[in-house]
Amino acid sequence: MLPRDYNGPVFVSDIDKTYLATHIDSIGGLLKAAFEAAERKTNVPGFSIILRAIRRGAAPEAAHNPLFFVSASPSQMARKLHDKMELDGVDHDGIIFKNQLKHVRAGDFRKLREQVGYKLEALLQLWFRLPPNAKLYLFGDDSESDAVVYSLFTEILARQISSNDLYSLLQHLHVFREEALRVAWLSRRILQPVYPVAAAFINLETGSQASYYSRFGSLIYATHNSLQTAYALFEQGLIREQAVKSIARDLLLNYDFSQNELLNTLEEGSRRGLYGVDTLDKLWPTLHKAGLLPPPLVRPESEGALTRLNPRRWNPEPDTKRMLELRKLYSDEEDRY
Repeated sequence: MLPRDYNGPVFVSDIDKTYLATHIDSIGGLLKAAFEAAERKTNVPGFSIILRAIRRGAAPEAAHNPLFFVSASPSQMARKLHDKMELDGVDHDGIIFKNQLKHVRAGDFRKLREQVGYKLEALLQLWFRLPPNAKLYLFGDDSESDAVVYSLFTEILARQISSNDLYSLLQHLHVFREEALRVAWLSRRILQPVYPVAAAFINLETGSQASYYSRFGSLIYATHNSLQTAYALFEQGLIREQAVKSIARDLLLNYDFSQNELLNTLEEGSRRGLYGVDTLDKLWPTLHKAGLLPPPLVRPESEGALTRLNPRRWNPEPDTKRMLELRKLYSDEEDRY
């Protein structure tokens, strides 16, 4: 329903281990998620506030920004997910579900865990329905190869990989033939290179090393918690300062973070270039006044000089890679599991 000349942000988020702390890569996990009451579903700390904040935007007047979900959950969970989102105050424009019940009925349990082909197809189908100048902000986690999906998605839209090579690469990554063919055929519909992805945030839910994700380029933001994500979003003018304070308060009061732990994680995110040290220092007095951080310190002028001169690059154009490089890049990610 967006006008074709819309050029603002569109947010697309995963659900499991990104928004909700669920495990759906087994029959037991699927059953628990399907029958668990909405009020018993557990949130990833602070992320429901992020969803409300990006939906609202940073302007004085609420923007009602487009927000979609791509989930590996079955469509039979729709009612409970909608109930949960209503409890959390998360408004959205739609959810894409995976037909997991079909795989269970067919006894093809391997397809419960295969997400690369499914999510790539879902993202491409969504993109074809969006205005051509929309800017995409993607949210996922490190449990379902979301970094692979988002990185490959940018490669496909930029026409950095042919449909034949894409099919070969997906098969190499153990995407099932039917799904690999559909994604390859969809990629043929992209006639000119486009660079809509502005950033992709990966929640390090399983304890992955943040440094590992630098291989996927500057579009990937590997974050240890929602507060790091909030600072990066605030720096880019996507959420309000009030939202950052709310997330810090949520972590402090509801998830047993201390003030020093919050400060340490913020300093670590700044050192990795998720956001500049100036952003950290700008918000520090406000969060201290709210009782969320220790008193601000005076920094030496040299500290943070690199991020001041060269803040986090939001470079939308992926580098051209040969097939062997692509196989090596994405195979290494797959081997982590």
